[in-house]
Amino acid sequence: MALPSPRPQNPSPRPDAGGETQPLMSFTRLDIPQVEVFEAAVTFPNHFDPITAHEQLVRVFGQKAGAGGFLFRADSSVAGRYWVRSAHPWNARPQDAIAALAPKRIVIQLATGLMYQFTLPVCAGHEFYEGDQRALHPYGTTGEVEAWFAAHAPGFGIKPLMFSASLKSLRFRYQSVAYRIDHAVLEGALEVVDPERMRQQLLRGFGWHRRAGLGMLHLYN
Repeated sequence: MALPSPRPQNPSPRPDAGGETQPLMSFTRLDIPQVEVFEAAVTFPNHFDPITAHEQLVRVFGQKAGAGGFLFRADSSVAGRYWVRSAHPWNARPQDAIAALAPKRIVIQLATGLMYQFTLPVCAGHEFYEGDQRALHPYGTTGEVEAWFAAHAPGFGIKPLMFSASLKSLRFRYQSVAYRIDHAVLEGALEVVDPERMRQQLLRGFGWHRRAGLGMLHLYN
């Protein structure tokens, strides 16, 4: 019995029904800039405030939020639960956590010219010094917040397309002291214009009070 002939490695273009030869098509792979992060949800006792939650996360990651290792934000629907984004997966969950999901690897593509929808809880305002300490007076109107975001967008590596701000207040008690952090939630659409700058912002966050759970950008398209 004769063995079947092997298929040629580079087949010749095939003629179509009319006898004409059709060229073979090839595709070029596009290298799209991206950033790899790990996201997880961790739940603390209901009485935990964001500063105490941050202290627990610092023990896990060895640095404060906004230094490039991790960011976090409160879950709006479950008291005591926080969403954590980190540059590396954690090896152990926070000591006093009631529950913690295993970190999930997420690859965020930063394609220039592509529209992304976004949500960003952020604290921004007029900076000043009290002695040798830098302090902030948060913006009191949505117009001021929107103007700040538009003005700083090139430094963030983005181009806002359409967005709006709503004013919020974060209230909690830490070590028997009442705190109030006025901030805004920005929502809308943007384009990435500088992937490297945008990558740094995704890891380090935006604005003030990142150790209280602000400044973490959520992108989706």
